[in-house]
Amino acid sequence: MRSGIRVMSLALVGLLGAPFAQADSPISFAGQWTASALTTAWSVGDWGDACGPRPSGSSERGGSVSIQQVGADLVVNGLGRSYNTTSCWEPLPGLLRTSHSAGARTWRTTCKSPAGDPRQSNLVTSITALDDNTLVFDETGQYQFVIKGQNCTASARRSRSFRRVIAGATSPEGVATTAPTTSAAPAALPTAAEPSEGTKASTPACASPGPPARIEVRPSHKLMRPGETFGFGAAVVDARGCALGLVPAFRLEGGPAGVSVTGAGKVSVTEGSEEGEVEVVAAVGARSVRAQLTIVSRERFDAMLAQGGFDPSGASPDAAVARFESGSVGSHGTVLEDDSGRKRALFVGIVGATALALGVVGLLLVGRSRRRAAAAKTDVRITTSAVPTPRPPAVCPTCRDEYPPDAQFCPKDGNRLVPLERSAPLGPSGSVCPVCGQGYDPGVGVCPKHDEPLVPPAVYAQSRAAAPVETRKICPVCGAQFGGESQFCGTCGAALVPVN
Repeated sequence: MRSGIRVMSLALVGLLGAPFAQADSPISFAGQWTASALTTAWSVGDWGDACGPRPSGSSERGGSVSIQQVGADLVVNGLGRSYNTTSCWEPLPGLLRTSHSAGARTWRTTCKSPAGDPRQSNLVTSITALDDNTLVFDETGQYQFVIKGQNCTASARRSRSFRRVIAGATSPEGVATTAPTTSAAPAALPTAAEPSEGTKASTPACASPGPPARIEVRPSHKLMRPGETFGFGAAVVDARGCALGLVPAFRLEGGPAGVSVTGAGKVSVTEGSEEGEVEVVAAVGARSVRAQLTIVSRERFDAMLAQGGFDPSGASPDAAVARFESGSVGSHGTVLEDDSGRKRALFVGIVGATALALGVVGLLLVGRSRRRAAAAKTDVRITTSAVPTPRPPAVCPTCRDEYPPDAQFCPKDGNRLVPLERSAPLGPSGSVCPVCGQGYDPGVGVCPKHDEPLVPPAVYAQSRAAAPVETRKICPVCGAQFGGESQFCGTCGAALVPVN
């Protein structure tokens, strides 16, 4: 009877303890996962001009990632970076982890800026497993910066989800050995690399990754101050963006002393390091891609952030990319195309083409100006060589005597001369008065003013040219000389005086 009671008690304890034992059994989340796009929503408070560009909502692409389980924490590799649940997602400089907890289905980490830092940040990052094949990522951030005496306050929330497509076991080194899952996995989240909704294949897009297409390093440019550390993210992906599990090795080239990098891409700058440029090289075998690291002082750091092109941590939003034309990483036929070199070549080509175009335009303008100058000289030459139209002679309105065109006053009467107006041009048979030089139409034989017979124009001109000029009087003002019958100067109108 006692034996039966003991057996029944043990059975009851086993039945009641089975759910708890099952709940305490560890769950492995290692395997291949599909991540949705990472969305960021901002709420901005005080934000002056010195704070730089105003933050706004953004979204980073999703795709295939691999998750490894190292101890109680998870390591997520893919989409250009590696993330460990022991740290916060946003890699702000100088950020310190203040707390961390890892459970069977929940991971939570809190990070804060050190006291005295003018850029205060408070981040809370968590990953929660809704079931064995669904993870939810969430991070909230509070930021309060002081730049040039102005407050810059904002808060952000980042979120994304993960769906497992291939389950895998974790090796002692923490590397997941993938194998098809026996349970029916939920449909993969739609990504840019997957087919559209109407033509989606039954096999997940990254279940069978293709050959390597490119190496990605994020960010392509990073600003760091002395005393800071930062982790660059790198991945080798296929043409669809699926991570291949290859981890590039990092090294540094050039730059000042006091800068070091680990093989995983964590860069450290000592407190006394000088300013300078460093190239961060991520290599897989003989293939590599380069990112730029700039060591700046704290004063220059704020000034460069204000110019734009960097987030508050000093990282650029784009990635440095090197592409494989064909083959695999170990193939001899693989050709690497570095996007940074292509961009530099494109920039140099654009500058050269612009300079060439400006040179051609300059030559055209110089040629046109020379042609205009030559045409202007020709016009001047033609104008100066042309025979000027003769001015009509001047005539006295009282005595009707004619004088040269430049004469202004009548020497006899002192009246101002006026241009001679002929009633009609002289024809071949026209005649001229030998006294006053007035021309008349053919048929007129006597000058109506002087009762003198008219003579041909040629005879009148010859007589005028051969007639001697009397110079018995002189103008006391301008010195011009006139005949004895003249009373006034024909140039200035002054009264003439006899010549001594």
